[in-house]
Amino acid sequence: MSNWLEIRSSSVSELETLGRDSQIHPLVIEDCIHRNQRAKLEDFDTHQFLVWFMVAKGRVYELQFIVLPSTLVFVPHEPPPEETIWKDFFKINDSAKDVWHMLYQALDRASDVTGNEVKAIGIEINAFESKVFGEKFNPSSVLVLKRGLSEMEHAIEHLRSVAKQLQNFYQNKDDLTWKWRDLSDHCERAFRNVMYFRSQIGSTLDLYWGYQADKTNRQIKKLSILASVAVPLTFWASFWGMNFEIIPFSNTSLFYGAIGIMIASAVFALWFLVRRGYWDD
Repeated sequence: MSNWLEIRSSSVSELETLGRDSQIHPLVIEDCIHRNQRAKLEDFDTHQFLVWFMVAKGRVYELQFIVLPSTLVFVPHEPPPEETIWKDFFKINDSAKDVWHMLYQALDRASDVTGNEVKAIGIEINAFESKVFGEKFNPSSVLVLKRGLSEMEHAIEHLRSVAKQLQNFYQNKDDLTWKWRDLSDHCERAFRNVMYFRSQIGSTLDLYWGYQADKTNRQIKKLSILASVAVPLTFWASFWGMNFEIIPFSNTSLFYGAIGIMIASAVFALWFLVRRGYWDD
């Protein structure tokens, strides 16, 4: 019969007592107390130590397991994202054949939750891509997703190799042989999805900034055309501003004729540019 024992990493005295009573290596207890470990599997004479990672509801959870002959000790740093205790969250079956089957139940549940979290981010990225050409698209929301994917990549990058270690370490010819292989495939798929979505976010941001640059260029182009229309007006204003004796104010007819020439010049310049297609987007 296998037992599940759950001790929070903040319960230092309880962990130290367990270490002395079960002859657990002091370095294992030290790693359990302090977070920010890497994913790893360490084999000692009487026990094994496993560090695993799970992503749920936008958070990265560091999970630590001490595998004793008849007891699986789980050392979390925080409460589970759902339920009140981790055993219920992992859906641990008390009738598990041994501690390794119990460990597989926990890791399989963690990998499924992580995979679903990665898929949810992929759906969000696809939704952002459809909003890139909208007026109210906010690129900062994509940057938040990009930061989250970077944290995921850092957390689950080594899970594939640790799953391979578990597969090689546990070589009994029972149902766990293919279950460890399946766990390794899940880790591989989750990591590849993270890498793919990171690349997709980069493409989405490039598309957004390219679209914004194109909009800016179109506006600058139209402003340049309007400035070109003003060139004839500037010329005639300078020309009529010379020391003429009659034009523009001494003779009313010539004054209005000068105004007409200026307007006609501006309209002709605008017509010419529009006809040549410079105004088109």
